[in-house]
Amino acid sequence: MEPRFNIWFEVDGEVATSCWRMRLLSAIDEQGSITAGAEAMGVPYRVAWQRVHEMEERMGMQLLDTQTGGPEGGGARLTDAGRDQVDRMLVFCDEADRAIREIYLRTF
Repeated sequence: MEPRFNIWFEVDGEVATSCWRMRLLSAIDEQGSITAGAEAMGVPYRVAWQRVHEMEERMGMQLLDTQTGGPEGGGARLTDAGRDQVDRMLVFCDEADRAIREIYLRTF
């Protein structure tokens, strides 16, 4: 058996961010677009776009700089605030994962 968990943060009872959502933002940044980031995470573009929109609205900050298509194509990159949120949240998620595994090993 392996312990599994999901951590998310809410604002007014609505999911604002989670480990998965931060990994999505990281994938978008690495791939250079919402479309490619969504594909890398195995989710439809619409789901990825909705989650980004929800995070920005509920966290009250712009997380991605986006450019629509055109001769040079569109794209998406993390803002400085987005990069800070992703970096901190991924550290939090990694530490939580280690702590849960330690508890699991001690308990079982």
